[in-house]
Amino acid sequence: MRTFGTSKTADESLAGKLVIVTGASSGIGYGTARRLAQIEGARVVAIARRRVFRIEALAIQVREQTGEDRIFPLTTDMADRAQAETVVEEIEKQYGRVDAFIHAVNRALRLGALEVNDHEFDLTMQINVKSALYGVQAVVPLLKKQRAGGIVIYNPTPRKTAEFVASEAVYAAAAHALSALTAGWTRQLDGSGVGVREVAPAPEGDVVETCTSRSGTTHDALLVAALLDTLAVTAPAHAAPSLLRQPQTLRSRGGLTLQEF
Repeated sequence: MRTFGTSKTADESLAGKLVIVTGASSGIGYGTARRLAQIEGARVVAIARRRVFRIEALAIQVREQTGEDRIFPLTTDMADRAQAETVVEEIEKQYGRVDAFIHAVNRALRLGALEVNDHEFDLTMQINVKSALYGVQAVVPLLKKQRAGGIVIYNPTPRKTAEFVASEAVYAAAAHALSALTAGWTRQLDGSGVGVREVAPAPEGDVVETCTSRSGTTHDALLVAALLDTLAVTAPAHAAPSLLRQPQTLRSRGGLTLQEF
């Protein structure tokens, strides 16, 4: 990963790249969309399920500052599989390609494991985990066809204080589930030319637009650095465009098969 504060080489430039950013109407998603468009020169399809007027206002601001349309707001609920698939199809039709996908949807739930009800548990998993699952599954076929692209998963990991363990166990469960999915995507896409990175900083309190890591680096900068890492991944010359690791059987017992990908 490149060091923050250093200049980018031509190969590291994000100028003109088309990047999908989810959760873009607030928090780190908003900050990342703004940074990509204003500073990095990328074109950003900024997706949110609500408060899209904030993205629309940002798009106008960026256009006035740069003289270019760099932010394209879209209202979509990525926690709905059909909507996620449709929006990626429409983006491909309109722009021809997608260079990267950044999942920045995050719902903090301050409710203990003994108190949580079905609705709150399901909603947390739907928003924090399934929105990433549906988005990645929708965009990966396009990235694999291109044999190039990046996937960045923002998954802030709270410190395991006694207070946190008591009050936010459901949020932690969603974070662990998202980490497991990201590890699986990384293995399955190895050799395809599609890079996958998880950004899991420990927040100093609530996750907001100005949130910084302990090193003092803003989280949107961490996401951009991770994005550059993913785009530096290249597929081997001999790799098939649809390369996917084939599972190997480790052992079978009682009709159940343990496989490694």
